[in-house]
Amino acid sequence: MADWDDSSTRSWNAAADEWVAHSDTNDYRNHYLMPRMLARVGSVAGKHVLDLGCGEGGYARELRRRGATVTAVDGSERLIEIARQRAGDTAGLSFLWTNANRLAAIAAGSIDVIVAAMSLMDVEDYAGAIHEARRVLRPGGMLHMSITHPCFTAPVSEWVREANGDLRHFAVDRYFERSARESRIAASFRTTVLRRHRPLEDYMAAPLAERFILRQFSEPTVTAEELMLSRRFRKLQRIPYFLFLDWEAG
Repeated sequence: MADWDDSSTRSWNAAADEWVAHSDTNDYRNHYLMPRMLARVGSVAGKHVLDLGCGEGGYARELRRRGATVTAVDGSERLIEIARQRAGDTAGLSFLWTNANRLAAIAAGSIDVIVAAMSLMDVEDYAGAIHEARRVLRPGGMLHMSITHPCFTAPVSEWVREANGDLRHFAVDRYFERSARESRIAASFRTTVLRRHRPLEDYMAAPLAERFILRQFSEPTVTAEELMLSRRFRKLQRIPYFLFLDWEAG
């Protein structure tokens, strides 16, 4: 067991294979989240990019294809194993099994861009992860992060439906209650993962304390073209499920 092992790494490692099967076909990930993140990151040719919370390595492979040298990090040993297998040729792509708050193997100021796609909301030590992100980024480097929108992840939060099943509104309660709870990502999962809720101020406070500069803050809705890809995307016309933040290392 790694000396940085914590509840989050154990949780996601246990569900790794189910998560990979899910992410391969997930509409939100493949048709909504990944295209948006890659568009925000922009050109990476010739840059050293850190994929923080790389999962099965989909972002890392695409970033390498676009000309970046990529270091892919995840706290799940099994996910790193799968990501390495899927990469095949590892030229320009290295993998590191460690937690987001323990990046000692990466030199200070050596990273141009960090991509943290749908990962930082699940880490146990968010402030520590942000501290390490700032340490490894060069001055002026960018941290691009996406998370589930914290205004809609509170311990009591769900769609309220009409008698016929239509959506009435989304109800939220206990927003200020910082919590971690076992949850199945989808009905097909046999294994639960540890999902966390923090209020929005927590996600903002840690980067600001590290003197990051917020360059962009986005609560994306859905385009007409995306609505044609999945009926589930209609919910994104009502509330923002996701939040994108772009931080510059000051």
